[in-house]
Amino acid sequence: MADQVTGQYLSDKLNALGVPKGAPLAIAVSGGPDSMALALLAATVRDVVCLTVDHGLREEAAAEAHSVGQVMKGRGIEHHILSWEGDKPSTNIQAAARTARYALMARWCQKNGITHLLTAHHQDDQAETLLMRLARGSGVYGLAAMAPVTALEDGRVTLVRPLLEVQKQSLVQYLEGQSVGFVEDPSNKAEQFDRVKVRQFLAEPPLEGFRVERLAETAARLRRSRDALEFYEAEWLSRFVNMTSEGHVEFNISAFEKAPEEIVLRGVATCCRFVSGQRYVPRMEKLERARLAMASPDFSGQTLYGTQFMAVGDGNILMFRELASTEGLMPVKDGASWDKRFEISASGDIAGLEVGALGLEGWSEAVKLWPELRDSDMPFAARLVLPAIFHDGKVCAIPHLNAEFGPKRDISLSLKSIGWPKK
Repeated sequence: MADQVTGQYLSDKLNALGVPKGAPLAIAVSGGPDSMALALLAATVRDVVCLTVDHGLREEAAAEAHSVGQVMKGRGIEHHILSWEGDKPSTNIQAAARTARYALMARWCQKNGITHLLTAHHQDDQAETLLMRLARGSGVYGLAAMAPVTALEDGRVTLVRPLLEVQKQSLVQYLEGQSVGFVEDPSNKAEQFDRVKVRQFLAEPPLEGFRVERLAETAARLRRSRDALEFYEAEWLSRFVNMTSEGHVEFNISAFEKAPEEIVLRGVATCCRFVSGQRYVPRMEKLERARLAMASPDFSGQTLYGTQFMAVGDGNILMFRELASTEGLMPVKDGASWDKRFEISASGDIAGLEVGALGLEGWSEAVKLWPELRDSDMPFAARLVLPAIFHDGKVCAIPHLNAEFGPKRDISLSLKSIGWPKK
């Protein structure tokens, strides 16, 4: 643990984590003591730009984001406010806000040529997360410490957490030494949130072993165990699972006997994340039920986590996107993503074009234009979820089936390798 945090400590940590020297860095700054300390520390050793996300969930949020900008301006640090726009969910709001926050910052970094985004997660966060996930019944994967380096935006932006061995109090003390104030989010004291309850528990632990340092050490050991499991999971996936350019996954149920159950379950979880385009994976109890169902000789199919599982003969299972879960129609735009899975590359006259799932109506139109599509070996339900190009509501191209009608357009849909282990 770092008792005192300094610019030199941060510089050494960034070097150890492989952050290139001289590379500009983006810092996620909420205005709280952790991120404010990280921003000021980072500015002493690197070129940085600070990003604050206004989630639009509290009236004071905009003013708080502006005040962060004023502090940064006074220090000569570039600062930008990113706004979470659109409708907000009524449930699980904290998780939704977190997902939106990372997406906004990662896209800003990618657009502005910044490859590394730093966050101020610290040792207290590690301990709190361990206890919260333990209460939810998480296994090794959920209990493992946060990784110091994580890929965002399909690997184009790297998330770096250089303060995981630093306690929150050290960061507060650093700010006090700099005579810099900070914003305290009211939700950090709202007792309806589990993290607040855990924070209060750790303030006066009933047993010595529940100290922040000890819990963080335990999480770090579990991270090593998780890394080992992921190594063998990647091995299982590379040997027994086929990934297609359409975003489908296929394997034979005999693969379930080729590795310990934990490896198999994690492999299936990765397949779900890849097919669905989601950031996280299904809960373990749902994966366990799905594995048992697929092993049954009567299995024909089921859905899980926005993914359709289908038995296609001889013990083979095809996984593809659930039609009801796909994103709706959206305008074709170069560089945009559809359904969180396909990156769009488009040029030429694309005005009025939209991309979306082919669907039943689109398929009916398609076979009139291209009768040969009826001969496709792909299961019918899997064809319906293929991304298609529409004009005035009518299908005019299905890139993955090499079908195109009307003027020649240069449009391609490249599959993102979301959550798929690198070889």
